[in-house]
Amino acid sequence: MLPSLPVLALSLLLTRALGQAFQFQERVFLQSLGLDKVPSPQKFQPVPSILKKIFHSQEAAATTGVSQDLCHVKELGVRGNILRLLPDQGFFLYSKNPPQASSCLQKLLYFNLSAVKDKEELTMAQLGLELGPNTYYKLGPELELALSLVHEPQVWGQSIPKPGKMFVLQSVPWPQGVLYFNLLDVVKEWNNNPQKNLGLLLEILVKGHRDAGVSFQLKDTCARLRCSFHAYLLVVTLNPEQCHRSSRKRRAAISASNASCKNLCHRHQLFINFRDLGWHKWIIAPKGFMANYCHGDCPFSLTTSLNSSNYAFMQALMHAADPATPQAVCIPTKLSPISMLYQDNDDNVVLRHYEDMVVDECGCG
Repeated sequence: MLPSLPVLALSLLLTRALGQAFQFQERVFLQSLGLDKVPSPQKFQPVPSILKKIFHSQEAAATTGVSQDLCHVKELGVRGNILRLLPDQGFFLYSKNPPQASSCLQKLLYFNLSAVKDKEELTMAQLGLELGPNTYYKLGPELELALSLVHEPQVWGQSIPKPGKMFVLQSVPWPQGVLYFNLLDVVKEWNNNPQKNLGLLLEILVKGHRDAGVSFQLKDTCARLRCSFHAYLLVVTLNPEQCHRSSRKRRAAISASNASCKNLCHRHQLFINFRDLGWHKWIIAPKGFMANYCHGDCPFSLTTSLNSSNYAFMQALMHAADPATPQAVCIPTKLSPISMLYQDNDDNVVLRHYEDMVVDECGCG
C-alpha cells in the first residue's frame, strides 16, 4: 500500500529539517576548526615525515595520559599549536633568449598565506626544496642555488619577474634530498603586508660534475631535476585562544559495569567515524576517534558519589525541597584533546590540536 500524500509531505519536511540541522551543526564545528566550508581537495597533498612524527607523538601521549604542552612543538623546538604545510603555487619560467650554458632551472615560488589569521603569531617558517632522492652511489653534478625576493610583479610579455636582493647563494651536490631555509622574517613581512608577497625567484645553475673524469649531458640533468623538484613552506603559528597546557590524565570514569545501577550517570562509548560524516575526503588522520558521551540519572541520594560539583548537590537539595527546580543532569567533567591532520580550503596540509574533544569522566552538574 502506497503512503498517502500528507505522509509523504511530512516525511519530506522531516528529512529536510534534519538535513538543515546537520548542516548547521557541521558549519558550527567547521568554524571551530578555522574552516569556512567543507574542504574538497582533488587529491591528498604529500605529508612530510616531520608532520607524521609530530602527529603520532601527540596521539601516543594522549593515549597513555602523558601531560602535554599544546603550545609547544618539541620536535621543532618552537612555540605553536597550528602547523601548516603550504604547497608551492608558482611556475617554471622560460626565457625567450637562449639560456646560459650552466642555467638549469628557473622557477617562481609562491605561497598563499591567507589561511593564517590575524590573531595567530608566526613562530616558524621553513622553506623546503626537494631536489630528488639523496644517494651516495651515483654522483651527479655540483649545483648552485640562488634565491631572491621578487620585488616587482611580473607583467605581460615579461618572461622573468624582476628579482630583488639575493638572500641565498649555496652550492650543493646533486642528488641532494631536501634543503631547508629559514624564512621567518620574510614570511612575517609578507603576513603583515600581503601586497609584498610576490613570491621568490629560484635559479639553479650547474657548476660541473663532481668527478672530473665523468661526462654528463646538461639537458638530461636539467630534465631529471625538473621532474624531481618539489617546494613547500612549513609554517608554525601560535593561537593563544586555542592553546592551553593540558595536564589532565585520562582516568576511567564510572562505567556501566561498575555502577550499582545502569541508569546512573556514567560515561558511554561513542566512536565517531569520519567516513560516516563524509569527512574522510579531507581528513588525513585520524580516521575517527572515541569521543564518548555522558548519560544517566542524578538522584539526590547519590549525587555526592557521582563525581558531582557542590553546585549540583545544592541543586539536588533544592529539587528535593521544591520539585519545580530542575534536577541535576549528567554532563562531562573531564575532557581531553585530540590532534587532527587534514587539508583545508586552500589545499594546505594542517596539523592542529583541539581541546575538549574526548569525554574522559562524567558527573552531575
